[in-house]
Amino acid sequence: MSVQRTPVSLAALALIVMAVSFIDVAEAQPERPLVQEGKKALYQRVIAVPGAALHRDMGDALNARTVPPFSTYYVYERRDSGNRKWIRVGSDSNGTVVGWMDDDEAARWNQTLTVAFRDPAEQERVPLFGDRDSLKTIVDENDVAKYRQLRKQAEGGTSKDSPIVAIQPAHNVDVRRNFYLVPILDHEDVLVGGQQARLLHVATIPLQDTATITAAFRTGIVFVIDSTISMQPYIDATQSVMERVNRSIDAADLSDRVGYGLVAYRDNTAAVPGLEYVSRSYADLASGNGEEFLSSIKTVKTAPVSSEGFDEDAYAGIDEAIRSSAWNDFYARYVILITDAGPRAADDPLSSTKLDAASLQRLARDKGITLGVFHLRTPAGADDHAYAEEEYRQLSAVGGIGDFYYPVATGDVGQFENALTALTNQLTAQVRAAASGQPPERLADSTASSELEVFQEKIDRLGYGLRMQYLKEQSGAGVPSLFNAWMIDRDFDKPNERALDVRVLLTRDQLSDLHEVLRQVLITAEEGALAPDDFLDELKSLAASVSRDPEAAKTSTRAVGGQSLADLGYMREYLEGLPYKSEVMYLDLSIWEQWPAQRQFEFINQLDGKVAYYRALHDNVDLWVSLDGKAVDGDSVYPLLLEALP
Repeated sequence: MSVQRTPVSLAALALIVMAVSFIDVAEAQPERPLVQEGKKALYQRVIAVPGAALHRDMGDALNARTVPPFSTYYVYERRDSGNRKWIRVGSDSNGTVVGWMDDDEAARWNQTLTVAFRDPAEQERVPLFGDRDSLKTIVDENDVAKYRQLRKQAEGGTSKDSPIVAIQPAHNVDVRRNFYLVPILDHEDVLVGGQQARLLHVATIPLQDTATITAAFRTGIVFVIDSTISMQPYIDATQSVMERVNRSIDAADLSDRVGYGLVAYRDNTAAVPGLEYVSRSYADLASGNGEEFLSSIKTVKTAPVSSEGFDEDAYAGIDEAIRSSAWNDFYARYVILITDAGPRAADDPLSSTKLDAASLQRLARDKGITLGVFHLRTPAGADDHAYAEEEYRQLSAVGGIGDFYYPVATGDVGQFENALTALTNQLTAQVRAAASGQPPERLADSTASSELEVFQEKIDRLGYGLRMQYLKEQSGAGVPSLFNAWMIDRDFDKPNERALDVRVLLTRDQLSDLHEVLRQVLITAEEGALAPDDFLDELKSLAASVSRDPEAAKTSTRAVGGQSLADLGYMREYLEGLPYKSEVMYLDLSIWEQWPAQRQFEFINQLDGKVAYYRALHDNVDLWVSLDGKAVDGDSVYPLLLEALP
């Protein structure tokens, strides 16, 4: 990933959820927004209330224009004029001032936290209350019956005498497919069923019409095939299966409803140059019809030499498949890995991506892609099977369904061909059913007994869920448009589980800065594991460097008793206001120093996976949303889960 601005400032790191840019001290810099009260680096931001106007000058009604509700701005100046308070606002943090607003027409949004609704098929819908006190009373009295009653009534439609003014849509509105905002204007700690919960003051903003989807239900499938020296029989079997699939699709005149891609991978070419490539795209999903796929797979040949060790760089192939921007043209998205070896782990020196299974699975989930794995358990790889299975099950896990890992005993070619045929037949049937326009039939209770039947049942459940979600999105209402509303982030019926996700609206430039600083922390941690006596001093020095704050390095002793990275200056100013406890930044460094080397390296590997995930997320351009409708740039945003922060 290209990081343009170095050295990285503490402001850039501290503002990872604020739409701000790098702050320097040079006199030639453009004007910057005001910082929040009591802060040194966090910029003030506001959201325009419905009916808000933007004025050329304070009180200049003749040169005013109404702005779209919920438009977001940076605050550059605050001034009183008569009995009114005014703010001078800009569209970015680089001095692009656009005018004045009445302060009463702007709500403060100092932390870009936003709610993402979860799938209502898996849990109860979340109601939105019109006033805080109505919801707070229910929470304080733990009035579960009242909450259920009001929610049930709201599911049939809201009424004037109900404190609930709206309710989460009945269908799943995926923020990654149909971007919307539910900004958290404020939050308050409460208890629900003995569990820590938060009362959220929110606005809801459907930035696009989630109720109207005119595109056809299309299915995209990318095969990622191990093309190392032992794989030719399986490549040939895949070709045979896909020839039959293509004939079936053509006969049903459905070729425009399905697209295919093909990626082959090998291993590290620096270690073994004769391998020729780490990964290579043979058929692009964007134009990947059946004929192109078949033509391409005929040219895939296995490597002329063996790689180093048994594991291969499978994650490089999957990463390349995920990166394709053509996924936007498909509703159902699948990447199918075919391999006889385990993957290079994130800490493997020969890994080209440095991604672990969890990070790669998260990246696929970000793009709505389901990963499936055919693991050819050949006798030659017996010592590798347990490791490979653990990795691939984690990689292919889908919430509420299970993993899409299929082991092929002894690597039997016939068994593999049968299993791949079963998969492609089911996906083809789903394409036919979607093209018919008929709603999917309700799935029968499980009668699966064999491993293949269990695998097929999971495919059916996934396909059913995708079809139902698609049909509901076509006919259902989108996210409601409200300004002041209150909701609770836990459900009274399941207080141990979150009822919704909290995300941070991260800009692409901020992610780049975050990646760079976290990479430096990682390097320091790796050196500290090898030379623990210098670890704390190096972290202090790095903190002073990235913050340009000499005070960050001023400590008189190495006895840190309870100090953390946040205490040293890393992100502390921002993290103090988040409803989130950073596992990295709040790690007690005195505990780190007491850890055995193995535990330190486990922590380092987790940190390494996050660094690689940030890099991959940054480089997947089609994941980013431009709020101004322009091309993706450094100000484009992505709703990152709080749990994905360091």
